[in-house]
Amino acid sequence: MSLLVTGRSDMHVLAVAVAGTAGIVRGPGLFTVSAVAYDRLFTFAEERSYRVRAMIHSHPEEAFLSRTDRAYSLRVPGFISAVVPTYAAPPADPESWGWWRFEQDWVPCTAPVVDPALPPVRTVVFDEEGVREY
Repeated sequence: MSLLVTGRSDMHVLAVAVAGTAGIVRGPGLFTVSAVAYDRLFTFAEERSYRVRAMIHSHPEEAFLSRTDRAYSLRVPGFISAVVPTYAAPPADPESWGWWRFEQDWVPCTAPVVDPALPPVRTVVFDEEGVREY
């Protein structure tokens, strides 16, 4: 699972935040992030005038929002959730993933435009211990 971080007033991705280990639980069919870990990431973003705009995660086969995704993803108006299908051999083209935006419920939306002319995106790891750049 990763989260896309943008500038406050635009949708250009500035960082990809990947979940670390402290306060993160991984298991077969299970992935949870503690409130403290989310707080560390959102504080990091707020201090830099960034916004956490989207979550990307994968499923074993199809790209769909599961009952768990619908209930426990960040349900904030305008927040985007993407699901990458076939995680054993994921497609590289984001247009072949599933994309949804939360309004009053999750509604399908189009994949964002990927502009190779933009500067490289930084990668950060977040968990209960904080946010670290790599």
